Amino acid sequence: MSLGFIKQYFGLPGRIYVLFLARIIAAMGSFVYSFLTLFMSSKLGYSEITISGYLMLLAVIMLPATLLGGKLADIFSRKMTYVVLMTFGEISFLITGFLIDKPYVLKFIFAGFFFVNAAAPAISAMMMDFTRPENRRESMSLVYLGFNLGYAFGPMIAGFLFVHYLRWIFWGNALINLISVILILLMIRDETPDSESLKSAESDVTDVLSDKALAPPKKNLLLQLLSDPILVVVAALAMTSAFGYSQIGYMLPLDMEDFFGIEVGSRAYGVIWSLNGFTVFLLTPLFVYVLKKRNVIFNLAIGSVMFAAGFAGYAFTHNLPIMYMLVAVWTSGEVIGASNVGVFIASHAPVRYRARYQSIYDIIQGTGRAVGPMLMGYFLAGHTISQGWLLCGGLCAVSAIAYFVMSASGKR
Repeated sequence: MSLGFIKQYFGLPGRIYVLFLARIIAAMGSFVYSFLTLFMSSKLGYSEITISGYLMLLAVIMLPATLLGGKLADIFSRKMTYVVLMTFGEISFLITGFLIDKPYVLKFIFAGFFFVNAAAPAISAMMMDFTRPENRRESMSLVYLGFNLGYAFGPMIAGFLFVHYLRWIFWGNALINLISVILILLMIRDETPDSESLKSAESDVTDVLSDKALAPPKKNLLLQLLSDPILVVVAALAMTSAFGYSQIGYMLPLDMEDFFGIEVGSRAYGVIWSLNGFTVFLLTPLFVYVLKKRNVIFNLAIGSVMFAAGFAGYAFTHNLPIMYMLVAVWTSGEVIGASNVGVFIASHAPVRYRARYQSIYDIIQGTGRAVGPMLMGYFLAGHTISQGWLLCGGLCAVSAIAYFVMSASGKR
């Protein structure tokens, strides 16, 4: 293998390296979402059921946000759509820092997440536009790697700010993210795919996955989506992984606060997210290199297995070193899924609909994130947290089996 897993990132389109740097900067300021559960629990005094309700509401709000953002990115400039939406989002977080002790503070937090999530499909579409099938997996994984390199530092910093400098979680999130927005504004050429670039993309038949992206889009986007059942099935299975992953943001911080106390628990929880970022940074190049020639569906199956093992592992321990080690297990599932899903969508979505297909996938996966905390909140009313982790592991195991069956049947 030598240094192939590093050399695979050489010679990519220049704009991908700009996005890579921008995502590093943005992720270093990703303070808010990781600590939202602890904020509502320890600072606002909400119960587990109330917190799960707000997290579900937040996830529901994100769904139309991604759909709106995807449509805007397909109609207007990808770059300007991203810049404008992100700017509104970070202004909302700046205001939040002044209002942390007000009863209506969640309104501004939710507004911030609405705009930030609306901007997400524009970034995904830019990556698809800037790449070709032969370098798309490497390009997407590099940008994803950059985000997690920054994320390795952000939550750890936030963990130390949480108890005594809470306002700076919101202010830092906003100011650092605005730096990344300025970088994209200044260094990415403002363009929308024109007829020539669309023709070039549609004539590129080197995609090893499928040529469905080359087909002309139907007038009805829903019919276009339903005409490709494999895309619908993959998106539906992603809901189970999203359900389990949502518990890292809901059940795990509550568990750590109860067991370790708010000060130790918040810092340890920040370390877990930082370990997640470091693990992604270390494993993404290796997994992309090793798995890039394998069937995408098979890779998604392996990712679900890692999710199942990682989530279920928390049912059996409160030993911090072991809990830290389990991060590497479920993060492996995250890495494998993230480096394959974008490639899968790009190969199945018509070129003109890429951002909207990405937003629809985000909506379906977001449904798992939306119902995850709420359903788990009701589940925990009559069960232990250990049983909750076993439930998450079992659901991901079922998803893995489904992926393996699809892979064995020749689905790609």
